[in-house]
Amino acid sequence: MKQRFTALDVRSIVTAFKQRLVGLRLQGIYDVNSKTYLLKFTKPDCKELVIIESGIRIHTTEYTRDKSITPSAFCMKLRKHLKARRLTGVRQLGMDRVIDFEFAAAAGAQAEGTYHIICEFYASGNIILTDHNYNILTLLRVVHIEDEKTFAVGMRYKLGDERDIEPVDAAQLVEYLQKAGPKDNLKRMLSMYGSYGPSLTEHVILLSGLSPTLKVAAAMDLSLQSPQITALVEAYGKALEIVEKLGREVCPGYISFLPQNDEEVFDEFGPWLFEQYRNRQYREFPSFSDAADVFFSNIEAQKLKTKAHQQELAAERKLEAIKQEHHGRVAALEKTHRKTEEQARRIEMNLEFVDQAILIIRQAVAAGMDWQELDELVRDQREEGNPVAERIVQLNLSINQITLELDDPNSSDDESDGSSDDESERNEFSGPLQVDVDIFETAFGNAQRYYNFRRQAGIKHAKTLAVSSQALQSAEQKIQSDLRATKITATVSQMRKPLWFEKFAWFMSSDGYLVLAGHDMQQNELLVKRHLRPGDAYVHADIHGAASVIVKNKMSAAPESTSLTDKALAENKPKGELSAQSIPPSTLFQAGIMSVCQSRAWDAKILTPAWWVEAHQVSKTAPTGEYLSTGSFMVRGKKNFLPPTQLVYGFGVLFRLADDESIARHAAARQQRQAIMEENMRSAGAQNVSETAASSEKDAAVETMADDKSYTVVGDSADLAAARAKYNLDEIEMATEDAFKDADSSSIAATDSKRRTTAKQRRDQRKQKDNVGQQQQNEPLVGKLSKKEQRRLAEEAKYEKQAQQKQKQQPQKRGKKGKMKKMKDKYADQDEEDRNIRMALLGATGVKEDTDELTAPVSSDSVEAAAEKQPPSIVDQLKALAVKEDHSEPKPAARGPEAGDEEEADVVELPIEQLNVLDTLTASPLPGDNLSFAIPVCAPYPALSTYKYRVKLVPGTMKKGKACKMAQTVMLTAADNNKPRSTYSKDTNEAERLELESILASREKTLIKSIPDTEMIAQMLGKVKVTAPNIESIKQKSKAAAKSKAKAKSKN
Repeated sequence: MKQRFTALDVRSIVTAFKQRLVGLRLQGIYDVNSKTYLLKFTKPDCKELVIIESGIRIHTTEYTRDKSITPSAFCMKLRKHLKARRLTGVRQLGMDRVIDFEFAAAAGAQAEGTYHIICEFYASGNIILTDHNYNILTLLRVVHIEDEKTFAVGMRYKLGDERDIEPVDAAQLVEYLQKAGPKDNLKRMLSMYGSYGPSLTEHVILLSGLSPTLKVAAAMDLSLQSPQITALVEAYGKALEIVEKLGREVCPGYISFLPQNDEEVFDEFGPWLFEQYRNRQYREFPSFSDAADVFFSNIEAQKLKTKAHQQELAAERKLEAIKQEHHGRVAALEKTHRKTEEQARRIEMNLEFVDQAILIIRQAVAAGMDWQELDELVRDQREEGNPVAERIVQLNLSINQITLELDDPNSSDDESDGSSDDESERNEFSGPLQVDVDIFETAFGNAQRYYNFRRQAGIKHAKTLAVSSQALQSAEQKIQSDLRATKITATVSQMRKPLWFEKFAWFMSSDGYLVLAGHDMQQNELLVKRHLRPGDAYVHADIHGAASVIVKNKMSAAPESTSLTDKALAENKPKGELSAQSIPPSTLFQAGIMSVCQSRAWDAKILTPAWWVEAHQVSKTAPTGEYLSTGSFMVRGKKNFLPPTQLVYGFGVLFRLADDESIARHAAARQQRQAIMEENMRSAGAQNVSETAASSEKDAAVETMADDKSYTVVGDSADLAAARAKYNLDEIEMATEDAFKDADSSSIAATDSKRRTTAKQRRDQRKQKDNVGQQQQNEPLVGKLSKKEQRRLAEEAKYEKQAQQKQKQQPQKRGKKGKMKKMKDKYADQDEEDRNIRMALLGATGVKEDTDELTAPVSSDSVEAAAEKQPPSIVDQLKALAVKEDHSEPKPAARGPEAGDEEEADVVELPIEQLNVLDTLTASPLPGDNLSFAIPVCAPYPALSTYKYRVKLVPGTMKKGKACKMAQTVMLTAADNNKPRSTYSKDTNEAERLELESILASREKTLIKSIPDTEMIAQMLGKVKVTAPNIESIKQKSKAAAKSKAKAKSKN
């Protein structure tokens, strides 16, 4: 099996890097282990991961690997010098297995600030960081050759002679082959000739029609005109073309397999399909980098799997040893129980002899005989044939005991009586048995003592058997706990490609609609220009920081309008345009919850309603003289307010179905849900006809006029207040208004058209035009309105006039009068054009000019219409500015007539297939489903009602990372609880169902555990409190598991 890169592999990978990596910035450097490092190159909408294993391999990867929590010193050094630098060049040093990555400075490759990474893939390999002069700044390992440091920090890296591959000359080839020994074959000789490498050399031999095992000295004609030499030279020419092609363009990669029938076993990988692999089973990849990635990633995964299996086997052996020890302890207790009973029985059968022995030894001890002399006396009596002394085996006078050897007088009778239940036990203690006897007790006393020992051993044996299962289970749990603490958890898994909507804040509503919101103003701009289409709904809330949310319509035909209002809206929209009225109210309500919960209402715990509008009501076109910043939009027309929302959010998991069979299994449920939803929509529309007909006829004209003339700019009141405070705009506004009042007291007539018009004359002319325009505008409106509406409008105008007068009559603060007088004198000669120029310099660029077109008042966060006869104030100018929102403030642009050609050019028609991907996602997998990966979703809690794994989020103090960990722990616990305790059942169908549920629960747990932290944190809300059933017990178990894991690590 091929283990490392060759020079030809390095050439092919360098060609691929020149196309894929040059121009990208190095955003991250991570160490997988002491010899393997991961480099992340990025640019907008592009990310490439490059893995470097010193001396072995280098390629891009689409597999995720567990990285070290604490970076090494070498990794920190690389980050210090190379973080966020742009890769400007990649090259191979000649035909050596060395790659030079160049991060050039802006002044040029030879200027200070340029860095190089030198990667060596021969011998033990090395990774070296140098400056622009190739002075070594840091390196992975210091190289010693003949007791001298050849490569070390501070020394200069010697590039050497960069020798490229050269054509093969026939004369030189013959001269080289003539040096072959009698046992040298053709492959061995040519592998060391030139820089072609072993794989390409074998390809050349087979291409020339020769055998790699051919003996050079004995079986080859080494003359210049030999057909064999000619064929070799021609084959080398074709090999040179292969090398040059690999250096020019990206070629496919190949992996060959060993010829085995059971499974595919990787053998070789290469950038070209060589002749020696054409007859084998192989797999082709788009590029050599992809082939190397699959090859090494699978090998790495197999190694990790083998290590984990070895750990499991070691744990099983340890558990088996504990079981054997336990069984041995039980057997020892049983034997002790039987032996003490037999010893007591032997004493009872030899009562006279035991009493005689006890009496003799007791008298000798009482006489004061020395213990050593007594022992010699017993030995002498044994030699003389004394029957009592013969059965005394040992004297233990220090504990007042002697050891007697007692026979069973009835053993011969029992053997002749036949077998019985205790025959095996008696055979175990057949023959003489040694018994320890206390010399200060009688024979009966010693027998009683052994019976007591027997009873204690029986009690101990019974207790041991009673707790044996519990003890084994506890030992097994302890071993499994230690295994989990020390188990190799590093995994190699293929990275999934994020879905197109995952870069936004998103969720699927309970009705199956896709709801999107931007994370920042750039994303909101992108949402509106590329993804907001006719028929979609735009949802927002009148509170700072509220998210701009769009609800994607399912591209189904809009239901027929049943109310006069719906008909009026349909008439105003272009033909064939879909309506957001077809979106269910529950989906709009959930989108409103998303908008409110993304705002400051979450932290402040404020309940506020959201509203929604049609797509054509949202525009990027500002009124004349106003400006909309990036991510800000103009909303025109009537807002449809939603009920007040509760601050309850949720975090759940969606699963991706991997095959068509699994998708079809969920299709019936989706169709049934769609049918119920459409029926509810039709019934709700029929009920609204009678309720809205009368009021719609009466207010249709007023609503239409208000929709056409009112608009809302979504802005940030915090930035508005900051601008007023910074530039003293309150004082400037009051002084300017006084200057306009003084100018109104006199008038100057123009006598000559060519004469210069003064500022006062221009003001008078503009006021006259405003009065005429308003009269022309208001007259037809009054004629169309009823008397009731005219009275209502007159009362509103009167109320507004009184409020303005009351505001003007408010007493000024102390010290303001003198300041206002100075400012009045200062700005008395300033006309409106000068005033607009000065305000633009101060930052108030949104000056309103065409005020006659905007007359209807709007909500609190709207821009007021033009004032009646007073000049535009600085407050109006600043309100016209669209200010950034913290999270997702901007509004989608309209598709109505206000949108210009430039805006329409940015609109990208979203293919319907991109919305059909939602059909491959499920929140509640069924037994038998094939799941590919899990996707975290943060959504309003009502939208998670059908989710199998979910937690509730409410305002709190928990940060995103900790909240994600807690939510993941809760869902993993739920997955364990969903797994059946046993898959055994007498019913075959039930057993199969239990087996499928067990497999599904295990797969769900694996996928939930494999979700990257970055994906969960990107979707999670900030400052939350996680709630779920039994969460306190889950927290306690999690803490206990963490403590045991830490304790196991400290022991190791």
